[in-house]
Amino acid sequence: MLDTHALRWLPWLLIRVAGGSMAPALHDGDLLLVRRYRGQPLRVGDIVVLHRPTGPVQLPPGVTVAAGPVPPQRAGRLVKRIAAFEGDDAMVVLGDSPGYDSRLFGPVPVSTTIGIVRRRL
Repeated sequence: MLDTHALRWLPWLLIRVAGGSMAPALHDGDLLLVRRYRGQPLRVGDIVVLHRPTGPVQLPPGVTVAAGPVPPQRAGRLVKRIAAFEGDDAMVVLGDSPGYDSRLFGPVPVSTTIGIVRRRL
């Protein structure tokens, strides 16, 4: 029997892209080799996997959204590119195409980072 708790100690993850917000760099269904984040330096331009923000969405003035359930494939993780840092503990993450990113939910804590994308397989 596989001990899934033991898998948390492995330095690499395989993550499948769900959605098209990172096109043209990444496409829906792409398989990514991700190095777990353990405090190593992050840089603007890095593509990261992060926990989906759970707080309220910050919409720009005049923008409205119809609320509804979050599709299961998008409920837990996001794959986004780091666009900027705000201080030492927050970052702005954006998709390469319009989508659910910091333009909607604002900066995210660096601590939400799961890993850094190293290669598309």
